[in-house]
Amino acid sequence: MKTKRSDIAPRERILSTAADLFFQQGYRATGINEVIEKSGVAKATFYNHFPTKEDLCLAYLQDRNTSEYEAITAYVRDHDSPRERLLAVIESVEPWLQANRLRGCAFLNMVAEIPDPRNLLRREGHKHYENLRRLVRDLANELIQSDRQTYGKFDAERLADDYLVILGGAIAMTEIYHDIWPARQGVEMVKRLLE
Repeated sequence: MKTKRSDIAPRERILSTAADLFFQQGYRATGINEVIEKSGVAKATFYNHFPTKEDLCLAYLQDRNTSEYEAITAYVRDHDSPRERLLAVIESVEPWLQANRLRGCAFLNMVAEIPDPRNLLRREGHKHYENLRRLVRDLANELIQSDRQTYGKFDAERLADDYLVILGGAIAMTEIYHDIWPARQGVEMVKRLLE
C-alpha cells in the first residue's frame, strides 16, 4: 500500500521537498515559500521545525551525509576480499550517479554556493569527505595487512588521500560532462594506483 503524502509527518515532508529542491536547483535558487508550498504545510509549521533556511539545509545535508555513508559502507560489505572492498568505494559512485541523473554530489555543489569555509553548510561537506577518507584509509590498512608482500610498499594515509582526490574529481567531472565516463575512469585510476 502506497503512503499518501498527507500521511507523512510535516517535518519529513518539508525535509523531503527541500532535499529535492536543494539538490536539483541549488541552495540559493530555492526559496522557503517554494518549499512551504510544495511540501503542503503551513508557514507556521515550517518555521516551527526550521527557524531559518540554513537550519533546513543543514538538516538536509546531515541526512544526506548519513544515508550516503550507510549506502557506501553497505556496498563495501557486499565484497569479499580487502582489494575488492577498497575498490568498492569508488565503484559505488557509478550506480549512485546514474540514480541521481549525473547531478553530482550535494556537498560539492554546496561548496560552489557557499564561499565561506567556516559556514556550517560547508563544514558538513568537509565532515562527509573526512568520513570517506577515514573509510578508505581503514580499507587501505586492511589491504596492506592482508598481503604485505604485494601492498606493503603503500602508506595507508597517502593512499587514502590520493584515492579521495580521484574520487572527488571523478564525481565533479561526471557532473561537468554530464556523462558517466569520468566515474569509470576514476575506477581505472584507482586500480592503477594499487599496482
